Amino acid sequence: MSYAIFRTEKMQSTVLDKCQRHNQRENRSYSNQDIDLNKSKLNYDLHNSKNINYRDEINKKIKDRYKGKRTIRKDAVLNIECLITSDTDFFNRIGEYETERYFREAYEFVKTEFGEENINYATVHMDETTPHMHLGVTPLTKDGRLNAKTWLNGKKKLTEMQNRFHKHMTDKGFEVERGISSKETKAKNKRIAELKKESLKELEQIKKEIQIARNELNNMSDALYQSSLELDTIDYETISKSDFEKLKITAINASKIQNAFNKKIEFLEKENKELKDKNETLAKEKDIYKNGRSSSAKMYNNTFEKLKEDYKINTLRKDLLIKDMTQFLKNKRMYIDFEIYKEDMLNKRIELAEQQKSRNKSKVSKSITDKGLEL
Repeated sequence: MSYAIFRTEKMQSTVLDKCQRHNQRENRSYSNQDIDLNKSKLNYDLHNSKNINYRDEINKKIKDRYKGKRTIRKDAVLNIECLITSDTDFFNRIGEYETERYFREAYEFVKTEFGEENINYATVHMDETTPHMHLGVTPLTKDGRLNAKTWLNGKKKLTEMQNRFHKHMTDKGFEVERGISSKETKAKNKRIAELKKESLKELEQIKKEIQIARNELNNMSDALYQSSLELDTIDYETISKSDFEKLKITAINASKIQNAFNKKIEFLEKENKELKDKNETLAKEKDIYKNGRSSSAKMYNNTFEKLKEDYKINTLRKDLLIKDMTQFLKNKRMYIDFEIYKEDMLNKRIELAEQQKSRNKSKVSKSITDKGLEL
């Protein structure tokens, strides 16, 4: 199940121009490698028919409707930007028409929450990996105060708004879950760059563990190959005592390797499950955080893809080794077949010994008889 993502960010005057250039794609190039400028023509604004000047639009709203007696502070919150999205799989699954309807319904929700007269823009980005909408509102109250706290005064108000957003979207027919709040997870607020830094550190540790496991699997494979070379020198039709002992030692060694192999497979299966769970978690985090404007998004994506590739290689190597081991035991008639063979050989040796003993007795009796006749 996908999540209904609704995030907010307070903006002061100093960041308005940068925000405008990013949202309206006014720069020639971007550090965010997820942006495909060839697809920027697919972007659209649900509130404006053409690009606007954010600073002029906000100043106009304040000039027309602000009724406060005090001069607006330089550090006042002039714009609240809402980031609205879900995950890539969700949008791929519902298709282009429903994707636009998703953002239109989110736009209607914001109009109800903040007032249509406060909305500055509602820009949908279709030129990045995951579709998302940047929707900006000026926090002007009905009585003419510029006060962001009316909507975002503490976690409780934001959580309640996110609950209403989730209900609105599900009522409109979208199968999305309520995102897990920081209150429930007990997580502290962190910058996106810090979260990605921690994720990269974990990824590097996982890569080291995969390499260790790969080296151990290679050692096992080499040992099995060496054993197969030794067994190829044995003539199974006329087995000698030395060959029999060699086969016995090889079987014991193979048994030890098999036990070690089983333990390693159990370990790898556990590791693979943990990696899969971590991949799924990181995938969701990646989809959420990559919608920000962090310059490290490309590095994070490449590292994540490399981890998935290592996971596939590790799984394939495990499957091949299981197949090789099975074929090895089958070809060399070991374990059950070997035990049967060993039992048969033992019975034959006992039988041969009894026959030889009987023949020796016969020879002795005949010799005694012959000597008696000569006398």
